[in-house]
Amino acid sequence: MASPADENYIVQGLSAPTTVRRENLEGAVTTELPEPAGADETDDGGDNDSALDAASLSSETTSLSSSVTKYREENGRRYHAYGSTEHWGPNDEQAQEQQDLSHHLWCLTLRGKLYLAPIEKPQSILDLGTGTGIWAMDMADEHPQAEVKGIDLSPIQPPWVPPNLKFEIDDYNLDWLDVEKFDLIHSRELLGTVPSWPDLYKKVFSALKPTGWFDQAEPGLFFTSSYDTLGDDHVYHQWGKLMVEAGQKSGMNFDIGPHLKGWLEDAGFINVTEIRVPWPIGNWAKDPHQQEIGVFNKIRLEQGILDFCSRRFSNNMGWKPEELEIFGIKMRTALKTRKLLAHQWAYFVYAQKPPST
Repeated sequence: MASPADENYIVQGLSAPTTVRRENLEGAVTTELPEPAGADETDDGGDNDSALDAASLSSETTSLSSSVTKYREENGRRYHAYGSTEHWGPNDEQAQEQQDLSHHLWCLTLRGKLYLAPIEKPQSILDLGTGTGIWAMDMADEHPQAEVKGIDLSPIQPPWVPPNLKFEIDDYNLDWLDVEKFDLIHSRELLGTVPSWPDLYKKVFSALKPTGWFDQAEPGLFFTSSYDTLGDDHVYHQWGKLMVEAGQKSGMNFDIGPHLKGWLEDAGFINVTEIRVPWPIGNWAKDPHQQEIGVFNKIRLEQGILDFCSRRFSNNMGWKPEELEIFGIKMRTALKTRKLLAHQWAYFVYAQKPPST
């Protein structure tokens, strides 16, 4: 049974925070680089991967403070108003559909699994940066015995949710009140939104129960190819350099995937495990599962490439709208070029808080 939105939103002040084991991953997660398919192993559509009809989630008016709902408009897109930092991601309907598409890609990568931390029946779950709330809703349905909480800067979650799920409008970069409350904390796609990862991991560590688990998934920043198809000046290389620069100027790093394991170990976590999975761009992979991942990743990137960079390039690097448009055209052209045999990496990391001493 669902609950109405006004019973699930808790608008906090500025101080509150808002299954599968590695040994069983064989056949579930493909960690090897893709092998290209032969010309007769993909359809004649070439670069025209099948489109995705994203269901638009309805919303009802919820009584929230003006600091939360007085959104900002930039470059024709809508952004959050609440919070201590300026996040790069829009929160309008187009962005919400993009988030739900990304959720499908992450679940497809894990063949339907929602997380990798080796905990089978979590009782108290926190989702950081919950967005549309789709991961939290799936977790609440999958684990009816658990209390699930999702926090985000924007009240864009649907009005009817499982009865064991609550949403809070809050900022994970501010101080948290919860101490030793959760046995599973989850985050996904927080790249470019955190001024200090060591500080965030300290909060996660404190909020977990002893022996609790933190589970994180992040897309790699760089697009590359193992088949020598990208020249030094290719737009994919420009993308990586520009996003690194944008992260440096905003004080919030986008290139975080390779560092997560080390940061978690430095924060005191044990049993830290990293799994790196290739995401093809387009339908060029021979393996059917990797080919499907590539199709959805290409759609995600084509639809969202300017969502990822527009605010940073405009506000932190001084780009004009016409420069953004030209760059977007170049990126989408590359994304449609199947012969590049390009991919990016997806990073999955999970870590455990030690037992009490």
